[in-house]
Amino acid sequence: MSSTAKKRLIRDYRRLLTDAPEGITGAPSSDNLLVWNAVIFGPVDTPFESGNRWSPTYDVAAILTSIQSLLHDPNPNSPANAEAARMFSDSRKEYNKRVKETVEESCKMSTTAKRRLMRDFKRLQTDAPEGISGAPCPDNVLIWNAVIFGPVDTPFEDGTFKLVLTFDEEYPTKPPHVKFISRMFHPNVYANGDLCLDILQNRWSPTYDVAAILTSIQSLLHDPNPNSPANAEAARMFSDSRKEYNKRVKETVEESWA
Repeated sequence: MSSTAKKRLIRDYRRLLTDAPEGITGAPSSDNLLVWNAVIFGPVDTPFESGNRWSPTYDVAAILTSIQSLLHDPNPNSPANAEAARMFSDSRKEYNKRVKETVEESCKMSTTAKRRLMRDFKRLQTDAPEGISGAPCPDNVLIWNAVIFGPVDTPFEDGTFKLVLTFDEEYPTKPPHVKFISRMFHPNVYANGDLCLDILQNRWSPTYDVAAILTSIQSLLHDPNPNSPANAEAARMFSDSRKEYNKRVKETVEESWA
């Protein structure tokens, strides 16, 4: 992928994190910046509630907003689903009933953990702390892909660091397993990407949500704890050779753009 495409997609992603139109969200997959997962919340006052005009000026937010508008105002004269188009035109009550069935299917949360995770997800869409993003996988709400942008005024600045959060049915009583997919050089991150972070271990509380977890990890990038090292070399450099430590971190920042 060209550097121009990467830069544009990262710019699109940052815009979605900081100024997303209401009711839409999207993020690149953990292993491919060219493949995005997106979610559209059904527009209010439609049965969906609780492209040949492409232009290079459109970004991801514009695409998702257009799809959301299509849910609100279908075009039965250009049908992809003839039955839905016929019902929409001739039997609106039956159409609304069928749509409601899809709404109920999309909201099936059979467990406390899944209901809580959807609440966490909605919070991230409406009130996300700056510099973090997360969303469940399309086929499994218990597995999340997340991104943390490196905090400013730290050697991690400008990095886009990918993580995977794996929950089980005991959440929020039990914390998720959180792992960096991006290569990290940090005193409190193991070589395999696992974290040494107290709130994910002995200081976990059911009051923490996904936003709190990601914010805590972002703070850990800003303020490492070399006294509880997961990476002894990084901890030593952080304490004794900050210039060399910063250089090694910058290498991971550049790798995070790939």
